[in-house]
Amino acid sequence: MGAVLDTGAAVTDAAPRASEPLLRVEGLGIRFGGVCALQDVSFSVMPGMVCGIIGPNGAGKTTLFNCLSRINDLHEGRIHFNGRDLRGIGAHQVAALGIARTFQNVALFDRQSVRKNVETGCYLGFGGRHFASLFMTRQGRRDRAEIDTRVDELLEFARLRDVAHVLVADLPFGVRKRVELARALAMRPRLLLLDEPAAGLNHEEMEELLGWIRQIRDRMGVAVLLIEHHMSLVMRVCDQVVVLEFGRDIASGTPQEVAANPEVIRAYLGGDE
Repeated sequence: MGAVLDTGAAVTDAAPRASEPLLRVEGLGIRFGGVCALQDVSFSVMPGMVCGIIGPNGAGKTTLFNCLSRINDLHEGRIHFNGRDLRGIGAHQVAALGIARTFQNVALFDRQSVRKNVETGCYLGFGGRHFASLFMTRQGRRDRAEIDTRVDELLEFARLRDVAHVLVADLPFGVRKRVELARALAMRPRLLLLDEPAAGLNHEEMEELLGWIRQIRDRMGVAVLLIEHHMSLVMRVCDQVVVLEFGRDIASGTPQEVAANPEVIRAYLGGDE
């Protein structure tokens, strides 16, 4: 499985008390023209929890992630992360607050090596010290050594050491997804958003992903919010599941509670039950 990392703290703000939600979504609503993509969506994610967002295609799952990562502005409701209202926060500021994200369609620097891609996630923690790194001052050398150590740990964790110097464009899809995961973890997030992380993976890769998510939660102390269509993965790794249908949350609870919920059965299987 690789080395176990201590992600440390995010760049700003103190960690929330364990009794308080890390993420709180209240009455979230967003419209695109006359289409209501999300309506009155509410749920919370506690520190160190894995929460799954599931629902049929078009339920609003990716729109929800876009609101959380501030790509889309919400029209109704509020999003609080670590006690801070995210309204007015720009997409470029989200990572500094402690939120990292992967995408359905892997978003990487294709003409850069695996190592360089993972490195980009590390620079968030060095604030305005980029000139120190550029001119290799004493502080710059310390920063460079810290980055190198961090990247080595992440390459080991994500089983990428053997392809560290390969261009990302030359890698198969499953490996590229591991690169994106490593880069997100390099940001030292408190909340990791995974958008369909199992899509396109074979059985062996999915089992490996399940183990990584558990390590991220249990040993790194990072909360995970994931969109996923593979119900076997959701049932095995999630502490909580939120179900969306036509932009509304229709159920929330443990995987077992959600699987037995009549509204969820109706949404997935049809019928009047």
